[in-house]
Amino acid sequence: MSTFLSKAEVAELTGRKQRQKQVEQLISMHITFTLDAFGWPKVLRKTIETELGAAESCQIKRGGATLSDDELYTG
Repeated sequence: MSTFLSKAEVAELTGRKQRQKQVEQLISMHITFTLDAFGWPKVLRKTIETELGAAESCQIKRGGATLSDDELYTG
């Protein structure tokens, strides 16, 4: 397994195919990334695993606040 998400995985994550649109979407999602020599966003796999719930407790970050499992509205 690669250290970085593949181009296809970044496209799936962002819902965008064009690199500039991927960059804009990653910024709006507050996901840390870097650009490769060709301008494509590179996202660490560990960042996504941590941010999107592979951690022990599911948390959602919104506007600086963090909601834990017991605070989430599921109705």
